Amino acid sequence: KHSVNRPPTPDGAEDQGNEPTLQEIINIKLIESGEKERLMELLRERLIECGWKDEMKALCRSYVKKKGRNNVTVDDLVHLITPKGRVYAASVPDSVKAELLQRIRSFLMSAAL
Repeated sequence: KHSVNRPPTPDGAEDQGNEPTLQEIINIKLIESGEKERLMELLRERLIECGWKDEMKALCRSYVKKKGRNNVTVDDLVHLITPKGRVYAASVPDSVKAELLQRIRSFLMSAAL
């Protein structure tokens, strides 16, 4: 019977669907420890060092110059840059990718995940 005053008792099968995935658990641990922010800062630094950020800035400036300053929105730039940023990600040096991967692996080992 379902009562108006209380919700129905959940089935055991429904509870299993609420279990966090390994990816979600890792993300939570990264955030709680502050490691995610440290990794993001490291990535920002490395993207500046390898010129990736300057490439993206140049693309934005070129687009704004072409369209006119008053005819461009932030959404326009996001739509322009997102796919190009992914293509340019291939130009990020392997050493940067390896450094980040090693930091993530070390974190996972220390967190015993």
